[in-house]
Amino acid sequence: MNAKRKAIQLICRNSLLRLSSSQGRGQGRCQGARRALRTNNNCCGGQDVVTVRAFSSSQSSSSTSTSTSNNSNATTTSVSSEEVSKFSSMASTWWKVEHNPLISMNPIRMSFITQQIADHIQSNNSSNNIGEGVGEGNISYSSSGHGKGSRPYQPLKGLKALDVGCGGGLLSESLARLGADVTAIDPSVEVAKAAQIHSQSQDDCVNVQNINYRGGISVEDLAREYSDNSSSGNENLFDIVCVLEVIEHASDPNSLMQAASSLLKKPTTSKSINAENTSASAASLSQNAGGMLFVSTINRTAKSYGIAILGGEYITGKLPIGTHSWNKFLSPQEVEGLVGEFGMKEVERKGMILQPPFYDLRWYLDGSDYDVNWIGSYAYP
Repeated sequence: MNAKRKAIQLICRNSLLRLSSSQGRGQGRCQGARRALRTNNNCCGGQDVVTVRAFSSSQSSSSTSTSTSNNSNATTTSVSSEEVSKFSSMASTWWKVEHNPLISMNPIRMSFITQQIADHIQSNNSSNNIGEGVGEGNISYSSSGHGKGSRPYQPLKGLKALDVGCGGGLLSESLARLGADVTAIDPSVEVAKAAQIHSQSQDDCVNVQNINYRGGISVEDLAREYSDNSSSGNENLFDIVCVLEVIEHASDPNSLMQAASSLLKKPTTSKSINAENTSASAASLSQNAGGMLFVSTINRTAKSYGIAILGGEYITGKLPIGTHSWNKFLSPQEVEGLVGEFGMKEVERKGMILQPPFYDLRWYLDGSDYDVNWIGSYAYP
């Protein structure tokens, strides 16, 4: 035990020195990271399809192709072959809580998304009651997608959602359970297959079983498909685009965000709709309000290095060593700048904070602490 403790201390000390050097802020940053480390020491019709696309030579040569891209000459991509390989190896353990902290984080991500969508739609049509009760005490989000009453809780019914970098389908299944028509893409064929298998096993919710999983495809590939399809007008784009815990693994964050934003519905001029049947008119109303983009990632701070990397990977072992690269973490301001280049504005952001004791992996949303994990919503003005 003493030898193990000394080894961990050596790893932490060397890592903190590297952090200090890379930030150029000397002793203050090391002390901040040490403090952080001490704190953390402890559901529709249709059929599911996984479309498997061939990777380019810079990606995985072992992937099997059952369809070919219409944009074989396009080269722009945010996909890193190293990241694809890394997450493909995690396919079999994606839904095991001891191996994936995102399972415990997912409820607060969904709470943020549903509340933001409700606020966004209501702000564009104050006379409409779509989303009424979302985020309030009378109905609470649960993994089964049902509220406290006998009826299904489906505030996203009638909305089209895109899950970029879907992994094993944690977010995709939650969006579907809450009524959304979900398309889920991932550059890894293996994890997309694992996601489909898991969704097919959820016989309590048909909507989950009909998620459209597509493996071996990047968001740039999908954006080109929509661009090349002359019938893909604004009404065929997505009401919700989620890029959660993905951007920090991208080789080109700018390309990623440009493609993601291009797949989001733009607001139309008319913002007044008489929605007598709220569930049936959600999609048409969302076309007037425009869609919402959601991004969550980890801030690039000394505290995040201590908690997410040293704590999460080296100390607790909740994540495999090498899961994250601190230099790829992004601040809220950096992401806001990226989406701003494509005409979008930040609507809201929240920090996602671990409650002590940290081994329980219980999370809550905080409006002022964005030092480590954070989530933001963005829309066209």
